[in-house]
Formats: sequence, C-alpha cells, structure tokens
Amino acid sequence: MPTASSEVHRLSYEDVMRMVDAGVLGTADRVELIDGVLHDMSPLSPTHSEIVARLGLHFTGASPEHEARVQDLLVVEGGFVMPDLMVIKPPPPGRHPNTAVLVVEVAVSSQRHDAWKAGPYARAGVGEYWIVDAPGRVVRVHRKAGRRGYGEIVDFGDGAEIAPALPAPAFAVSALLGPPAA
Repeated sequence: MPTASSEVHRLSYEDVMRMVDAGVLGTADRVELIDGVLHDMSPLSPTHSEIVARLGLHFTGASPEHEARVQDLLVVEGGFVMPDLMVIKPPPPGRHPNTAVLVVEVAVSSQRHDAWKAGPYARAGVGEYWIVDAPGRVVRVHRKAGRRGYGEIVDFGDGAEIAPALPAPAFAVSALLGPPAA
C-alpha cells in the first residue's frame, strides 16, 4: 500500500516504447505519458470525431512541405502526447516528431487537461496551439511559444475566421464546429 512518502516510478518515452514492443501496450491503448506517468485518454465522442475529421480534411495537403497527422504521437519533455491534429515537418524515418508547426486539441469534456498541455507544447517549440472548445463554440489560439508558455492567446468565437500561421487557408469557426446542438 502506498504511503505519503512513496515515490512514483516515472517512465520514459523509451520505457513505454519497450512496453509496446513487448505487447504490454497495444495500438488500441489510448494513453499519454505526462511527466513520466501514463494517463488513460477518454473515449472519443461523436462530436469530437466530427470536428477532428473536419480538421484533417482542411489541413491535409494544405502545405506541400508539411504533413497533417491525426491522433498521432508527439514527443514532449517528460513523455508524449497524442494531439487530435498536428501539422509537422516530417521527422526522419522511424522517429516520432518532437515539435510541430500547429497542434489542435478538440475539447468536449477535457478543457482543463488540454489547457494544461499549453506548457509542454510551448516548451517543445510548437508554433501554434489551438484548443477547440466544442461546447463553448470557441477556438482558443496560442501563439508566440517560449519556455514559459505562449505569449499570445486569443479566443475566436462562432462568427470568426482563424488564419493559421502556416501556409493554409483560413478556417471559419462555425465551419469547424458544425451546426450548434439543438
């Protein structure tokens, strides 16, 4: 039984990759390694999946020197996360990316968790981080990454358009979110 003075054994990215290779974790296991601790991710709701699909369609092929990846692994300080969408310069073969031009998290019920991720994303040099707050019908855009976080945070509401920093077309928030729930 753990005591108040018990230490947590922290895992590394390499530890988790060995667990995958050994079959301890499989491709169906949705986990993130945050500060050395494995965290289960919540199941995907239909609203979440619909928004992620729209993001994928919008950013796939939008920039010839970048790739759009959906729910893939991004290595960050202290572990890895699985953003809903990231736009990256392709890493060397056989490696997961460790930074991105753009990361988007869709929050249906994970707003606090996704807001917390701004720090690790900024430290990883992610140029732009969006949190799509589906129930609030707002996209919070973080720009100007630094070691202490993002220097600019702007909310875009239902009637606004977002122009990503990378060469890609602007995106209407209402088109991203779809029709409001009845």
